[in-house]
Amino acid sequence: MTTASLTVRGTAALEKGYHYEGTIATGVTGPSIMIPAILNEKQITCTLVAGANTGSIQVTTSTDAKVASDTASWQTWGTGVTTGTVSDVVVGPITAIRGVSAAGEISIEVVV
Repeated sequence: MTTASLTVRGTAALEKGYHYEGTIATGVTGPSIMIPAILNEKQITCTLVAGANTGSIQVTTSTDAKVASDTASWQTWGTGVTTGTVSDVVVGPITAIRGVSAAGEISIEVVV
């Protein structure tokens, strides 16, 4: 299983945020974007950018070890399998997020 990390945005402690942006090829499950435990009580916004293509966002509460070993339990998040551009927000402890392309290339953006 491929994993990815969030990129730090901002420099001052009060301004610090995290971001991930990636493209996922047709019919592929993207990398698992690890959400550090320190961010568990922060709002996480995820955007699926699919245009005329179709995809979904999945989340897990499985341990980091299960995510890394590809044995995590994944659930499709909020908007389900969709076409176009959609965003959704979650507040709560999730350990990783990933995008899944059902048809065509898609992109996902994650902001914490």
